[in-house]
Amino acid sequence: MQAGKIALVCEGGGQRGIFTAGVLDAFMAESFDPFRLFIGSSAGAQNLSSFVCHSRGYAREVITGYTTRSDFFRPLRFARGGDLVDLDWYFEVLRYELPLDIHGGRRRLGERELLFCSTRARDHRAHYFHPGSADWLLGLKASSAIPLFYRKGVEWQGERYLDGGVADAIPVREAWLRGASVLVVIRTQPAAQHMNLSWLRRLEALAGKERIGELLAIVRAHQRCCYDACRFMAQPPASVKIFEIAPPAPLHSWVLGSGRVQLDQDYQLGVHCGQAFLLEHGERLTQWASC
Repeated sequence: MQAGKIALVCEGGGQRGIFTAGVLDAFMAESFDPFRLFIGSSAGAQNLSSFVCHSRGYAREVITGYTTRSDFFRPLRFARGGDLVDLDWYFEVLRYELPLDIHGGRRRLGERELLFCSTRARDHRAHYFHPGSADWLLGLKASSAIPLFYRKGVEWQGERYLDGGVADAIPVREAWLRGASVLVVIRTQPAAQHMNLSWLRRLEALAGKERIGELLAIVRAHQRCCYDACRFMAQPPASVKIFEIAPPAPLHSWVLGSGRVQLDQDYQLGVHCGQAFLLEHGERLTQWASC
């Protein structure tokens, strides 16, 4: 394997990102960081920010302590025609109340690359924010702006952007196109699990058919990108080696509306899976990175 070609790719998944937080905390506990490229969507991008800033426990605190609050998750407001999540409040918290050490993160990155996947609203094409060319938190917010749940999206340079999971939920192909030959992919659902749309039926009961109709095209785009990513991982190019870290069964957490007990269970599972991965592959990946 070529040196300098190891990528860390993180899937989104809302509060299910607590599993990824556990995996990455296990990595940080062992100072495991052989990566040259970091790329993720939505909750995956947020977890990567914590990892790059070497803020062990930060993502767990944010997901458990803030996405469970009524300030953030507002189902009653959604039923009355408002947004389901208050992303403005959430990112004000990240900017002022619980700030990441972004300056330290930039220093740790050095010449390495960090990308937050978002979706351009006008054509549902993927766009990859680089913290060096755009405000770090703006890129994260754009990557996390779930359509319908946070309708206005994020404006940047005359374009409107939505959640990265619409266009590139598991950006493995983009990592390969950017030169990675070894991909460590952290999933938030079992590797063999297909997308379950039962949540759309629950949402329809809450919001009504008319409002759900506008989400269907976006859901189909998400399905297509997930299918493409899974096909790429199942049959990668001959020059690519993929390591997948995924929960062995569906997580207890949901995309939104999970309780602290569920989140803690899935965090501990992530820590366990991260430790198991390091035992099996950590030394080999570190050696490849240093070649």
